[in-house]
Parts: sequence; structure tokens; C-alpha cells
Amino acid sequence: MIPLDSSGLEALATTALAAVRREYPHQLIQELNSDADVLPPRRLNPAFYGSYDWHSAVHNHWLLVRALDRGLPDALATAVGEVLDEHLSAPRLAVENAFYSSPGGRTAERPYGWAWLVLLHAECLAQGKERPGQWAAALRPLADLLSQRLSGYFGGQLAFPIRTGTHGNTAFSLQLALVAACRRADQAAVAELSAAARRMFQPDQALRWNDPPSGDAFHSPELTEAALMADVLAPAEFTTWLDQVLPDPAEVAWSPPDFSPDAADPGTVHLEGLVVARAWCLDAVGRALPPDHPVAPLALAAADAHRQRAASLRPSEGFGRSHWLPTFLLYLDERLRS
Repeated sequence: MIPLDSSGLEALATTALAAVRREYPHQLIQELNSDADVLPPRRLNPAFYGSYDWHSAVHNHWLLVRALDRGLPDALATAVGEVLDEHLSAPRLAVENAFYSSPGGRTAERPYGWAWLVLLHAECLAQGKERPGQWAAALRPLADLLSQRLSGYFGGQLAFPIRTGTHGNTAFSLQLALVAACRRADQAAVAELSAAARRMFQPDQALRWNDPPSGDAFHSPELTEAALMADVLAPAEFTTWLDQVLPDPAEVAWSPPDFSPDAADPGTVHLEGLVVARAWCLDAVGRALPPDHPVAPLALAAADAHRQRAASLRPSEGFGRSHWLPTFLLYLDERLRS
């Protein structure tokens, strides 16, 4: 499936379209401040009530907007456009904005969901077409709010980076926010986020590259950090930094993780996402280095091995997969094409 052809893109969009309209099962990530806050997902978050949780709904909408721009069959494109018109409308997004402006929304979905929301807005804005422009206008108040919060959070509120392999991972959300800021032409945010990446990660020494992944990880903290720094640092700076954090390339082991797929187990499904995420991180590292650097061929070969493993995944089988994994597959394809 990777790289995606037209049928692969259609399959991912079809899966995401079903997910964003499915309200239950649902995992609600919310601080309750009164009985009035206990509402069904469709009322609490009328734009992003599907896909099991808010952040997955947000990034599935990014998938749909991106797939629509890349080209879908007429009937599917019509269905996708209708759902986006419905969900990304000003009245529905005003409710979303009101929640994130309230006490209950101060930290809910920070930083992962916030970063995907800002990237969704950036995608709508960048397309420069009438319909995405309408969606972008409706998204802008919430995107501006969360973008400002992300700059403050990464810029100093977060004293130390979070190096987990799940949603709290600082490097991945920071990278998403930086990509979004570039696409939104928000130069102040670009400068703030780049400075935050340098503050938190440039001083690192000898990272633990060969530790096995956590059993519920969908990010490799070291590789995710390296992919971020490949985006932030100039090529010569990045090479110097990588030599600092990976002093002995001969010791690196970047084979795809070995596990038995299980669509019924959330942690195991996360490991499928880990394969996908490692593919784009390794590709970013390999391409950012000079071709004669000893790590470059190792990283690119490992990226290809992970890409081939990712191509065997079945993202539409089981809601544990289908509510989020298609986005990672499209994001991988987009990264490989960049």
C-alpha cells in the first residue's frame, strides 16, 4: 500500500469516512467541572465526535481533506465533501472552540490533538480552493487558540521534553505543529517552535537507540526526536547533532519490531503504528545526512524494511485499527513524497 496508488488512497479515505461518522465506542478525554459537562460525544464535540476519540477524529478529517485534494472517485469525493461541509461548519466548530476555551479544555488533548487540529487547519488553508477555504475560516478561531497554546507550552511551560512512545511524545507533536506553522505562514510560531526544539533536544547526548519499544508504543522516542531535528537543523548542524547522540553507528539495530498483529488489542495495534512512524523517521534521518555518512545507508535501508512491513498492514480490519491507522499510512506517504 506504500507508496499509495489511487486504490490505496480510496481505501484509506473510505475507512476514515466511516470512522468520523461513528460515535460509539468512544473514549472521552475530558475534565468534568459540573454535571452539565456530562454529555454524549455528538453534543460535546459536534465536529469531532467520531473515530473513538477526539484526536483520531481530528486527524481523520485531515486525511479526508488531504485525500480530496489528491483525487478521489466522484461518488466518494461527493460523500467526503458533504461530511466535511457538515462537520467543519462554523456552528459546529464554535461549540468546539467554546469547549477548548472553557476550564475543561485547558489541557484536554494537549499536545497531540492540538497539533493535529492546527495541521488540519493548515491543510484547508493551503489548498486555496473555495470549499477548503470555507472550512479553514470556520476552523481558524480554534486553530489560532490551540496554536498559541502550543507555542506557549513548548516554548517554556514544558520544562523538559516528554519522551514517551504514545500521545504525550513531545517531539512528534512539536514536529506536527512546526509543519502546520510553516503551511499557515505563521513565522512567529515557526521561530518559537524551532527554538523550543533546539532548547529541549539539541543538548542531548548518546540516546538509547537499541532499547526495545514499549508494548503500547506508536512512536520510537529517539527516532521521532531525530526526525524533528532533521526538520529543524541545517544539514551540517544535523550531522553534528546525530554524531553526538549516536556515537557508534555499528551498534544500531533498526529492524522492524517483531510481534503478532492483534486487532482486538489496543497496545498491539499501536505497534503497527510504530512500524509506520519508524518508516518516516528513518527516511527523514537518511535523507538529511550526506550520502557518505555511515548512518545514511543504514537508515534508508531500515526505512525501506519498515515501509515494506507497513504495506502488509490491514488498516480497515477492526475499529481498533481503522479509527486511526489510516492517517498514519497517509502521513507516511506524504512524508515520503516530500
